[in-house]
Amino acid sequence: MNCFVPYRSVFWTFFRIGLFTLGGGLVMVSVMRHELVFKRRWIEEEDFLAEMSMATLVPGVIAVNVAFLQGRRMRGWRGALIAVLGTVLPSVCVILMVVWVALPFFAHPGVAAFLRGCALAVAGQLAFTSYLFARKYLMSLANVALCAVSFLMIVLLKLHPIWAVITAAGIGYFCAQLSAANDDSSESTLN
Repeated sequence: MNCFVPYRSVFWTFFRIGLFTLGGGLVMVSVMRHELVFKRRWIEEEDFLAEMSMATLVPGVIAVNVAFLQGRRMRGWRGALIAVLGTVLPSVCVILMVVWVALPFFAHPGVAAFLRGCALAVAGQLAFTSYLFARKYLMSLANVALCAVSFLMIVLLKLHPIWAVITAAGIGYFCAQLSAANDDSSESTLN
């Protein structure tokens, strides 16, 4: 779905996403999905999830990577820069204000309770984002097994998550090559 989106709209959409989202990149993704897919209809959900998958594979903050990809898709390199600026600028401003004004109040029981509530809300948004991915990508037994292997590597073996990513990528690549070879052999037997 290619549509012309003014730079101003790109900036303010990502600025609002950055301003009103607590909890970091993966939490921002569910808000971005709502804004870009459902509210503004700038991208189809399938395409958004594909770009989200790509954004998780490259180094950096996931929300910034998604903003970059979405901005570039909508308006080229300038759009990418504007979307990233819109996503990052609110966080920088809020962090500076917190350090300048609110830091002395963190010990106050009301503020501590608010922050605990925010942490629970972030956990809920992370669970929802996980559900979105699971609903889309865990439809085959092979994908479920690969997810389980990665989970066990991190939880039971206490390996660094990068080893789970590398292992899953290697197994996924091997399975894709095997599937392509099977498709080629079945095509040649049909001809």
